[in-house]
Amino acid sequence: MTDLKTRHYAALSSSLTALSQNLAATADQLSTTAEQLDAMRRLAGGHVAQFMAVSRLLDKHDEEVARRVEEEAGVGAKRGGGEGSDGGQ
Repeated sequence: MTDLKTRHYAALSSSLTALSQNLAATADQLSTTAEQLDAMRRLAGGHVAQFMAVSRLLDKHDEEVARRVEEEAGVGAKRGGGEGSDGGQ
């Protein structure tokens, strides 16, 4: 029975050693993941800033186009004098 116990203890020791190594590898991987998450956060912040800048430029462009359309519509109404509105009667 002593020989069997010795083999069991040896197997247990081997399993505990493998578990310890796996836990150390997991800790290293979690540390790397934390570093990568911080880098991703900074990258996302840069993308948000780019998106906000482009959105602002597009909003200005849209407002400018709308203003030009309104001005052209106002000029067209003044020039036409309502010619097309009564169907030429």
